[in-house]
Amino acid sequence: MENRKLFDVIFRLKPLPEKLTEASYADQLVAAVNERLTVTEHRHRYLLLNSGHVADYMYFVERGTVRCFYFGESTGKEVTSVIWEEGGIVCDPVSFFHLKASDMNIEVMPGTRLLSISYRQLREIFLDFPETEIFSRCISLQYVYYFTQRTRQLADWTAWERYRHLLKTHPGIELKLTKEIIASYLNITPQSLSRMIRQNGHP
Repeated sequence: MENRKLFDVIFRLKPLPEKLTEASYADQLVAAVNERLTVTEHRHRYLLLNSGHVADYMYFVERGTVRCFYFGESTGKEVTSVIWEEGGIVCDPVSFFHLKASDMNIEVMPGTRLLSISYRQLREIFLDFPETEIFSRCISLQYVYYFTQRTRQLADWTAWERYRHLLKTHPGIELKLTKEIIASYLNITPQSLSRMIRQNGHP
């Protein structure tokens, strides 16, 4: 199956309507999605979405790394809030599904391969395959759960616990992102990150 990684993720979303378990119907859906997908390779860091703009596209990470960040109101410094790797569905769901200006920036890292679909193209899919509209709710709920967990981690976990969790959930991420980006995700300074690693050693 073309773009198998993407469809493995899509058909694991819950709850999956019974209609989408029918092989012939699922095959029609796969063909319709494949017709609309765009593949891009990124050799350099590049902003897929700028704050203040509407998210017109949703992305799937076939290979590589993408991050979401904003600028702190008090410091003006970058704060990384989401890191996506292979198998991640990349978007600002509020901006994408409700056509509102985003307050986030989404940046792709070098060596990343993405599949993308526009809002208009996805609406065509929803019209032709009404059962698939549940995916928008599934994706939105995933983001709600993610940010609920992240808020708890920032409030209750130490920086070292957050760093160990990051390395566990994203193996090798320290080789893919700069120390500045990782520190901003952990909500500490790069200097604090370096000091923490010196004191504790690499997990």
